[in-house]
Amino acid sequence: MKPAAAWLALAGLCAVLASCASERPRIEDYLPRAPLPQHAPADAVEAPARPLTLDAAVRIALDNNPLLRAAREGVAAAREAVGEARAPYFPRISGIGGFGRLEAHDLVVTGTRGIDIGPDNSYTFLGILTWDIYDFGYRHAQLKAAMARATAAGEEAALTRHDIALNVSLAFYTLRAADENLDAAKRAAERADDHVRLARERQAVGAAPEADVLRARVEAGNARLELVRAHSQVRLARGDLNTAMGLPVELPVDVAAPAEEILAPDQVDLTAAFDRALYNRPELRRQLARVDEARRSADAARASLYPRLTLDAFYLQQGQTFFPEGRAWLYGAFIQYPLFEGFATRRRLSRSKAELRQAEAEAADAVLQVRSEVWTTLQQLREAWEAVAAAALLVEDSNESLRIAVERYSVQAGTVTELLDAQAALVRAEASLIRARADYRSASARLLRAQGILPVE
Repeated sequence: MKPAAAWLALAGLCAVLASCASERPRIEDYLPRAPLPQHAPADAVEAPARPLTLDAAVRIALDNNPLLRAAREGVAAAREAVGEARAPYFPRISGIGGFGRLEAHDLVVTGTRGIDIGPDNSYTFLGILTWDIYDFGYRHAQLKAAMARATAAGEEAALTRHDIALNVSLAFYTLRAADENLDAAKRAAERADDHVRLARERQAVGAAPEADVLRARVEAGNARLELVRAHSQVRLARGDLNTAMGLPVELPVDVAAPAEEILAPDQVDLTAAFDRALYNRPELRRQLARVDEARRSADAARASLYPRLTLDAFYLQQGQTFFPEGRAWLYGAFIQYPLFEGFATRRRLSRSKAELRQAEAEAADAVLQVRSEVWTTLQQLREAWEAVAAAALLVEDSNESLRIAVERYSVQAGTVTELLDAQAALVRAEASLIRARADYRSASARLLRAQGILPVE
C-alpha cells in the first residue's frame, strides 16, 4: 500500500470509531433499578420481607442514590486533576509529521520561460522536547491548588452523604407519621360508626330524633373521607422515601415503628454541639479547602511574574522519501520572561488576591451559619418536645371527654352535639400528637445533621 493511501485509510478508521462512540444517551439507561434477590426473575421487583428500619433505609440510600454516585465521580475527577497538575514536572515530548506534494506546469519565473516542476514528494518529521527546570514555584502552587480542589470535592461528597441521610430520615419519619395518621383515621372511622349505631338504637326506642342519626352519619362519612386521604398520604410518603433511597417510586415498602425515647432538649450540651459541628461539618472543611485553593492560586499568579528556565530540544527529518535522510538538531537552555501581556499578569494576581479575601470571608460566614443552624435546630427540638407533652395530655383529656359524652348520650343525659364535638376534639388531639411527634423526630434528625453526625456509622 502506498504511504498516502495508508494515511487516508487510518483517517477513515478514526472517523468511523468516532461516529460509533458518539451515540446519544437513552433514558432507559438511567431508569432506577430495585435490588433483587438471587435467582429472581428478570422482571421481578423485590418487596421487603420485613419492615424497614431507619438505619437500613439510610444504608440503602447511600448505596443507591445517584447523587452520591455523581459526587464520587466528582472526587475521582478531582484526583485525576491532581495527576494532571503533576504533569509539568515531567518533560513534554511531541512529534509532528507531514506529507506534501508539489507539481507545477508552465510556471513563469522572472527572466525565464515557462518551466515544469515536479512532481516532488516532501516528507517531514519534527520532534520537540521541552522540560521546565525552574519557574519560581508556579508548578508547585498549581499542584497544591489542585490538591485543595480534590479535598473540596471529597468534602462535597461527604456533604452529599449527609444531605441524603437527612432527606431519607425526614422521608422515613414522614411515612411513619402517615402510618400513624392512617391508624388514627381508622380508629376515628370505627368510633363514628359506633356513634351511628348508638344513635339508631336510641331512635329505635324513641329516645332520639332522626336528625341525630343523620348528623352521626354525616360525621361517619367525613371520617371515611379522611381515611381515604390518609391512605393516599401513605402512598405518597412511601414514594418519597423510595425516591430518597434511589429506588423505584412504586416499590412496596413498610417502615418499622420501634419504641422510641423522647429525650428532653436540656440533655443536649450546647457547647459540645457547637464544637462537634465546627469539626464535623463537611461544609466548613470544604470552605477551608477553598481558602487553601485561593491561596495557592494567588501564589501561582505571583510566580507567573517571574521568568521560567526550560530545556528544549528539536529534531528534524525532511526529504523526498518516506524515511527522509536530511536531519537537523537543536537543543539548549532557554529563559522565557513575560515582558508585556496587556497587564494580564498583574490583573490575574489582583484577582486571585481578591478571591482569597472572598473565600476567607465566606469561611467566616460559614462558621456563623453553622452555629446558627445548631442553635435553631435545638430550639425547634425544644419546641417539639414541649408540644409532644402538651399534645399527649390533650389526647388523654379528649379520650376521657369522649368516654363521658358516650355514657351521657347512652343514658339520654347528653345530646348528639356533645358526642360529636367530643369525637371531633379527640380527632384533632390525635392529629396534634402525631404532628408533634413527627416534628420531634424531624428536629432530632436536623440536630444530628447540624452537628455533622450521620445516623449510621
